[in-house]
Amino acid sequence: MSTRVTTQAAVTTALADVDFPADKDALLATAERNGADEATIRALRGVPPVEYRSLGEVLSSVEINTPDPAERPAPPVNPIEEELGENRGS
Repeated sequence: MSTRVTTQAAVTTALADVDFPADKDALLATAERNGADEATIRALRGVPPVEYRSLGEVLSSVEINTPDPAERPAPPVNPIEEELGENRGS
């Protein structure tokens, strides 16, 4: 995994109060001021030095950690379905 990988939630939190449009330096300053973790700071350092018009543009430029579906925990089992083999609520 790259050292510049972060999560969408971490970037969103770090840039919650940034004023768009914003350049790379403004993004980094805001993230640091908001106490972003090191992975998020490194990820923002890795974005191209352009002016970003929205959080969406930033997110499309940052390397986001997307968990492998096989690594996600299984959804909770409905106890009725588990016991009776069907879900009576649907």
